[in-house]
Amino acid sequence: MARLYDYLSLAQPRIVALLVLSALAGFGIARSSWNGFVLLPLVSVLVAVLASSMGAELLNKMLEVDIDGKMRRTASRASVSGAVSPLTGTAWGVTLVSLGIVAGGLANWLTSLMIALGVVFYVLVYTAVFKRRSRFAVLIGGFAGSFCVWAGVAAAAGTITIPGIILGMLVLLWIPGHIWSLALRFRKEYRRAGVPMFSAVETPRKGTMAIVFFNILMSLVSLSLALFLGAYYLAMILIPLLLILYLSYRVAANQSVAWPLFKFSSPYLAFVFFAVILTRLL
Repeated sequence: MARLYDYLSLAQPRIVALLVLSALAGFGIARSSWNGFVLLPLVSVLVAVLASSMGAELLNKMLEVDIDGKMRRTASRASVSGAVSPLTGTAWGVTLVSLGIVAGGLANWLTSLMIALGVVFYVLVYTAVFKRRSRFAVLIGGFAGSFCVWAGVAAAAGTITIPGIILGMLVLLWIPGHIWSLALRFRKEYRRAGVPMFSAVETPRKGTMAIVFFNILMSLVSLSLALFLGAYYLAMILIPLLLILYLSYRVAANQSVAWPLFKFSSPYLAFVFFAVILTRLL
């Protein structure tokens, strides 16, 4: 019998927390300040991203049972062991996604649409269609993370603003360096499972160069947000930005640095989100 822990572990709480933070940053960047904001849209979008992200992760795991069973780092998941059955996992996934879309609608219709598109891109476009077929799947699947940001923007502004678009594109450009660093570290497992991640199927040299390329693009977009957020934002992200560029430089010469680069990339993105939020509070 499945325990609550089994479902929570499949829902990837750390990833979900980062997505919720991205929605909060999207909400913040769409406002000139936090003064006078209405509570309902903010609570609605945070609940929407929380529920829909957990649901999407559950659906993802139900679609990837065979892949996870072939990879040592994922073989112990509750979906592989059978602790969570495909039927119950899918049922909970659909329920949470539906709850998320409805919660988003309490803010406005555009927020609900962004939530729905995020789920579609992650579960159907990325997981079901492209992940097993294309080495560039993450370039498409990355939009799922962008839609979480844009849901926050839509909840705050009722439209998608230019700074909000840029923040969403930052997430899109962050995804390849993050995922391909992981795939480079576990390239044999990805190849054995039949998942053609770029850095797993190409030579290590090409893989590291692709990681460096996208991390540089992502860093430039991070810097461009200072045009809208000012010097406080720039000061807050400067050290994390230099560190991720340093690790990217190192991975070009030594592919074993891919693992520390992967481990730091999520905190880096969180730093950027916190900088956005705090800048709007100052």
